[in-house]
Amino acid sequence: MRQIITVATMKGGSGKSTVASCLAIHWQLAGRNPAIIDADPQRSIARLAARERALGGVEVVEDSSVDAWKTARKLSASGRQVVIDTAGFRSEATLACIAAADFLLVPVKASPLDIDRMLDTLNSLIEASGGRRPLYRCVLTQTTRDSVIAKHVRAELTEAGFPVLNTEMNNRVIYAEAALWGATPTLIEPAGAAAREIAAIAAEIDALTGLQAAA
Repeated sequence: MRQIITVATMKGGSGKSTVASCLAIHWQLAGRNPAIIDADPQRSIARLAARERALGGVEVVEDSSVDAWKTARKLSASGRQVVIDTAGFRSEATLACIAAADFLLVPVKASPLDIDRMLDTLNSLIEASGGRRPLYRCVLTQTTRDSVIAKHVRAELTEAGFPVLNTEMNNRVIYAEAALWGATPTLIEPAGAAAREIAAIAAEIDALTGLQAAA
């Protein structure tokens, strides 16, 4: 099961920590025993883990140093799936976590202003990996279903040659409500629309990385 998934973007407010925690909890409930590396100095994941529902028991390791990628490698060496939540800005630590990733997930808020920063992220990942582009996908976040802007952003990314997951993370109040308890929609409303979207995003990642076939 060894796998490192780095969630990174150079634009704050794109839902990076939400995506990371939602995926980790989904895989925890699937029996994979994942871990989250909170490499963001803002400690968003660690703060969630300190609340009542404690992210469903997912192990959270705080390490925002330049050696966070080494911490991830050590955890994954035991066969665990590791999700890294990076800082929302360019840093040596973020670039190292990108370079160490088996899969890079780039959250992009459905806003024209976020596209330029997303391009910065992709350029950075190429830079960090010595010119070899690793396996990655963008995921649209905080979208309104069937909105013109979401369709426009998706089309623009696709036209620029940047692959986007089919599933979007729609803007739903359940994300904020669940966070109050240190949880995600999958824990609060497992049969709800948000939980189904999270499961679909996770399934797309599993298919891309080959874990779906191995399961």
